[in-house]
Formats: sequence, structure tokens, C-alpha cells
Amino acid sequence: MTIKMRPLLVATLLATASLNFTACTTKSPKPKIPEQVKQVPAEPQMSDAEKQIAYKSTMKKVGAEIKRDANYKRLDLSTPELKSWFTDITYQLWDGQISRGQFIALGLEKYPDRAYEFEVIANGLLAKS
Repeated sequence: MTIKMRPLLVATLLATASLNFTACTTKSPKPKIPEQVKQVPAEPQMSDAEKQIAYKSTMKKVGAEIKRDANYKRLDLSTPELKSWFTDITYQLWDGQISRGQFIALGLEKYPDRAYEFEVIANGLLAKS
């Protein structure tokens, strides 16, 4: 080899080596394979009639709990409007349309001094049978 070719050979080797290093550093990491996610089967949808039966059954249980609770003071539901209002908000809580906090807040708007009573009702409505 001639002396003039040696620097060219060294430059070529350096360029090839540097290209190899750059190719190694620009590779993307392998994507992680997600673990199998267990899917919980959806609860079967109830018809409106089935919902009404289940709601009334739950309300009977709540009523039985209330009768055994010496600290519970009965709410005044003496008018059809109050009964309807109470049925609406208890159903909404039971059906998941409103939260426990929303239910209690709605109750306290009409009965400001009855937080305990609305907490007892909420606990009963949300208890899993």
C-alpha cells in the first residue's frame, strides 16, 4: 500500500465505525407487550319493571333497618309532593344516577337538621345485598 492510501483507509474505517455506532443508538426500544387484562363481564341490564321490584325490595330492607335504629327520627313525608320527592331521590341514589353526597345534600335542603337520617338511608340503599 502506498502512503497516500493509508489515510484514506483510516478515514473509511472511522466513517464505517461511526455509522455503526449511530445506527445502534437510534434504534427504538421494543414495545412492551401488554399483559392480558381481565375483563369483568357486564351486569345484565334489568328492565324497568325488574328495577322497580329490586328498588322496592331494597327500600323494605332500609325501612326495617330504620325501625331498629333508636337514633333515627322519622322524616315528615305527609304530603304527596314530599313522598314523590323522597321516592325520586332515593331511586336516583339506588340506581346510581346521583352520588351519596348529592343525595344527602338534596335531603338537607328540605330537612336541614336530619343529616343522620339521610346517611342511614344512603348507607342502606348502597349496601350490597
